[in-house]
Amino acid sequence: MPINPFKENSIIELEKKVIAKLQAKEYKDLKDIENLCTEGILIAEGADEKADVDFFKGVSNHCASDKKDKYLFCWDDVPENNTDFIKFLKDELKIDWVEKYLFCWDDVPENNVDFIKFLKDELKIEHINYSQLFGDSKNTQDTTIKKSENKKTITVAYENNLLLFNKEKNKISSNISGKIYEYILRGERGRLKIYKNAAISKDKNNRSINITDNNNLLVFKLNKSKKKVTLKTTDHKTYEYLLKEEEGKINIYKEKKDAIEFLKEAIKKEENFLFAHYVLGFIYNELNNYSDAKEEFIKCIEIDKNFADAYFDMGVALKNIGNLTEATNYFKKSLEFYEKTNYSRAIDANWWLKNIEGLKSGEMERSAEENVIDVIVEDLRDRKEKLFKYINEKENKFKNFVSAKKTITKDKNFVVVLRRWNSYTPALSSDIERRKGGGYFLSWEGHGIVIDPGFNFIENFFANGFNISDIDAIFLSHSHLDHTSDFESLMTLIFESNDNLPLEEKKQIELFLNFSSLNKFANLMSLDKSAVRKIYIIQPGITADLRDKYGFILSPTKAKHRELWGDEYSVGLIFDLIETNDKKKKFKLGMTIDTGYTNEIGAQFKECDILIAHIGSIKEKEFDLNLNLNERLYKNHLGLIGTTKIIKDSSPKLAVISEFGEELGSLRVDISKAIEGVVKDRRCKRCIPGDIGMKISLPDIKIRCDMCSNEKGEDVFVDMSEINAIYFPEEVPGDPGKLTYLCKKHF
Repeated sequence: MPINPFKENSIIELEKKVIAKLQAKEYKDLKDIENLCTEGILIAEGADEKADVDFFKGVSNHCASDKKDKYLFCWDDVPENNTDFIKFLKDELKIDWVEKYLFCWDDVPENNVDFIKFLKDELKIEHINYSQLFGDSKNTQDTTIKKSENKKTITVAYENNLLLFNKEKNKISSNISGKIYEYILRGERGRLKIYKNAAISKDKNNRSINITDNNNLLVFKLNKSKKKVTLKTTDHKTYEYLLKEEEGKINIYKEKKDAIEFLKEAIKKEENFLFAHYVLGFIYNELNNYSDAKEEFIKCIEIDKNFADAYFDMGVALKNIGNLTEATNYFKKSLEFYEKTNYSRAIDANWWLKNIEGLKSGEMERSAEENVIDVIVEDLRDRKEKLFKYINEKENKFKNFVSAKKTITKDKNFVVVLRRWNSYTPALSSDIERRKGGGYFLSWEGHGIVIDPGFNFIENFFANGFNISDIDAIFLSHSHLDHTSDFESLMTLIFESNDNLPLEEKKQIELFLNFSSLNKFANLMSLDKSAVRKIYIIQPGITADLRDKYGFILSPTKAKHRELWGDEYSVGLIFDLIETNDKKKKFKLGMTIDTGYTNEIGAQFKECDILIAHIGSIKEKEFDLNLNLNERLYKNHLGLIGTTKIIKDSSPKLAVISEFGEELGSLRVDISKAIEGVVKDRRCKRCIPGDIGMKISLPDIKIRCDMCSNEKGEDVFVDMSEINAIYFPEEVPGDPGKLTYLCKKHF
């Protein structure tokens, strides 16, 4: 198999990006590729993909200009001077808890969100009214927060208590009940920010350094005889660093390994690691070691006979050793693939072929620019009319999508499923019709809410009759690619649709992002604020009353799902939808999004009217009766057991099981029926698999019948008891895997 299908898609995508940078010779500008490799190492370590860790380290090393051992910190400076040591922990080991951001001094008292959170979580002050955590109020009911005129002190008065925070040169301090609290004060981009360091100490023998906070412990051990410093983490990872005694001090370095050594290590761990073999051959080509390069490219072709890049670079190696005939064959073979998949590389292959033809005929080599122009003109000459027809069709489609009038209305409320498969398969697909991801769209009281726009969301959204004008807000529950990949494209479409409009007509939306999504898209948000009215950070357990704006109360729920920034930021969503004609009546729509199951997580969704549950895949251990039930649970997704339990906990009137792994394909209907048989009770009536186009009217919980709707040319909703999801793999041309929702009249 060319690419390991069990690897996280984010790792594969980063490896593809790295290879593209290498091919484009862009790695001399180190920053971009360093960031890609650093991100890749972090994700691969988290997924325990050791071969991929070595791959990214090898590429990073190959592209680095400095091949010397990297200085990290001075052992003797710790703990008196921890600046370099903390930088090492944060930048090298990616340990974020060693320095925790608390709040911005300049924000108080105008914006107290972080400051109040600091009082509550850090100082454990429970008597302050925290109800304004979503707002910007200076005062809570019985609490006053003030800053002195010289801005050197902050006072917090509540009940009969008074807290005083003093700003000094590099710290702030406070005496609370006789205990002195000190925190780090640091200027960043003209703003003063407050941080807390973990406790750092050294043993009396100068042999170990301990770093602790409430939940974590790290221990570095010094071994002078072996000239090493060793760190063993709680998750059983071991890190070793060089020890050098220089000018009477012990300095710690990171040893530079050779790129080829890293890539060979990667191949030892994963013999058929396609990308590692390719990059190793690529580096050999750069080093003029063409014989070893050929071996690696041959191995690539053995692994994946359709891997065009291996044929191309084999052609380069053969051309450089003078085997022009064989080089021509390999370039032609690469061209067969590139003409279908990569026009830019096809031009490169044509250039090499023309170059070789010139060498064979004794002509001087033509410039790349001349050959590129010739190839483009000749290739497009007889297809010009067809090309411009296609371009015009695309432009018209774009105009319809970004400039059409709003289709949703205040009197028609619904939620529509716009996703099919989970995780990596939509990204790896060469058949876009089959492997579709997506998201959800909620229309309530005339407001359009996009939820987690992943792979193919825009395509699915447009195909179901919606356009940019229908979007009033976008929610991102977590930062994984299958839930955010179309977010940037959506924002770009909104920016572009606003380009030629006067200010008063520009479309503005609101964004509801969890912490990791905000970090991921921070740069995008800073580019153009004209399309964004407001950004909310959604956090588990912190409710937002949005009745005046959207007609609902938002309750983000705790989720158990790992991200780059940790596993505490992912959220599920509960919308308490308030009807205009009956303000007291609430309709509860719950979405688990991606999460593992715990009793605590299940309890959050109690008595939802509709629950959309993400099953993910099913693991073999779920069927192992020798394990107890908790041991059989899928770790980061609900799986079969978790889905059943969370629906049982919630007891919704309708349960929609969504985001199946593609491998479950035609089993989706059977799985849903099996779960329905277990969870069905007095309140919970139906359990139906979700697929692209499943539309549910609210609050009456009726489901659109696809056949009736096609016959009448408008949405026809029927009682959920009358609907069945039908899988017609042979009868849905161009979209195998699609579920069709039919009422009893048609099935």
